[in-house]
Amino acid sequence: MKASAFAAGSAAIAPLLAACGGDDEEEDEETPAADVPTVAATTAGGGSDSTPGSDASPAAGTATQATTSEPTEASGSSGSGSGGSLIHVRTSDSDSLDPQRTIAGASWFVFSNIFDTLVGKNVDLEFEPLIAETFEISDDGLTYTFVIRDGMLFHDGTPVTAEAVKFTFDRATDPESPAQATSFISAYASSELVDETTVVLTLSEPSAPFMSNIAVAYFGILSPAGVEMHGDDFGKNPVGSGPWIFEEWLEGEQITLLPNPDYTNYRSYVENKGAPLADELLFRVIPEAGTQIAAMETGEANHIALPKAEVRNFEGNDDFTLFFAEGGTNINYVEFAMEAAEVGDEPVFLPPFDDLLVRQAVAHAINAEEIIEGVLEGLADRNFGFMPTGIFAYDPAIEEFGYAYDADRANELLDEAGWTMSGDVREKDGEPLELIMWAYADPTLERVVQVIQSQLAEVGITINLEVLEIGTMIARLPENAHNLDVIGVGWPEADILQIMNDLAWGVGQYKPTDYVDAITAARQTNDLDERKALYFEAQQLALEDVMAIPLWTDLAVIMTGANVQGFKTGPEFINVWVDAWVES
Repeated sequence: MKASAFAAGSAAIAPLLAACGGDDEEEDEETPAADVPTVAATTAGGGSDSTPGSDASPAAGTATQATTSEPTEASGSSGSGSGGSLIHVRTSDSDSLDPQRTIAGASWFVFSNIFDTLVGKNVDLEFEPLIAETFEISDDGLTYTFVIRDGMLFHDGTPVTAEAVKFTFDRATDPESPAQATSFISAYASSELVDETTVVLTLSEPSAPFMSNIAVAYFGILSPAGVEMHGDDFGKNPVGSGPWIFEEWLEGEQITLLPNPDYTNYRSYVENKGAPLADELLFRVIPEAGTQIAAMETGEANHIALPKAEVRNFEGNDDFTLFFAEGGTNINYVEFAMEAAEVGDEPVFLPPFDDLLVRQAVAHAINAEEIIEGVLEGLADRNFGFMPTGIFAYDPAIEEFGYAYDADRANELLDEAGWTMSGDVREKDGEPLELIMWAYADPTLERVVQVIQSQLAEVGITINLEVLEIGTMIARLPENAHNLDVIGVGWPEADILQIMNDLAWGVGQYKPTDYVDAITAARQTNDLDERKALYFEAQQLALEDVMAIPLWTDLAVIMTGANVQGFKTGPEFINVWVDAWVES
């Protein structure tokens, strides 16, 4: 290991969805260091109230403007140098590069390099202007005024204007075709143009996470001309204003991005304020873990979200550099098939999980600590609740209400539910307790679910594993053609509980009034202590009902080849590509 860098947080959903539990990626141009349901969508290490992770949004009544140093000439961060191909290798391909038409982390990981947002975050997780030159929030927290920088261009040569900002948010909230992530900004009501460079976003109610959520690339500013030109194919021909320009997509194989030669970088944590230093940024799909590692060893690839099982093999190897996250903004869990529900409906779990005793039994039968140590190499935080450990609202006291491993108790609960042993498998009314569990294709996650399969077999539950590509799995989860699944959701804000509640399957169908009221109230106050208490209350309710079984918050590990110069991780463990280049 040539060097080891420790950064605060691991952004998950990316995706938002999925890669949270495994080893694919996360977000940003700077992209999060590990791809993960943009559900991986995704933190502050330690998450104190004084520096509340991504929840450092300004309180209502405060006008806040971050400042940045003026851009300087492009410069490398490890001495002068430029050129070469940055090649990230990953398990799954993207499904769309239109930020408004996907919530998959594998897509977020790419398009976050193409699209810039109005604001970003600095290393202290304070907001700083990007496309916006200044921003101001009204005393009542209902209007956000942004003044757009002069002279910025989209990749198609058209200007970045206040009108483009309005177009982006209107398109995202179009009731005929809303963005998949539109619920993240549910308080957004309208936008108004003041002049060519000034736009006002108006909310229907105060929203504590609004600023943090629009700082994520799902709300990157789109080129109106690009959307008009490409129509439904915009996801295959994305046009933004970010540091990298879309060049080519060989589906199932590789996506190629090229440096934006006209780019000015306003992020405070980058050294290179101009165009990216490398010649190209490639996202290469290699499904097999062993082949990915071989590609790193031969130099065919030079960047990877390292599978946990490989960490020991590369620590101390001078041919590679490892970067470790401290804390995470993701939560990995087992969830159950549920009927579709509206807010206020009592949750309906599908058999056999319509019996609370069976849900409790499965929760006690899974030994998460064994998996963390044996599969994840200790690179995860055991989490008994649904709030990621790297977010300010995390409270370790939630363990009291969670489900520790206790196989004896699991057996007692199954007996009480009427599922009795018949040989090695339990049965009830002549039906065996044989279930289908889904997981997405990821080398580490596949090992995880194999261990869970073995643990549940010890209490008489037979699990048939089915592994799907993440895009296919997300699309099919609402079908309920399975009994339970293992998935992760990542988001760098305590609003992650609301985001999970808006999913179209599983935990997204858990909508009893008391739970929804708690997470809704938490969105509407800027008092951090009050938000934390409300989220704790919501988690207590969800755990009492076993909404799902929380397992851990994943801690990402990134590895680069030693010939990659200037690469680093930024706030929330994002990949900082613009400073990097490859030594020939």
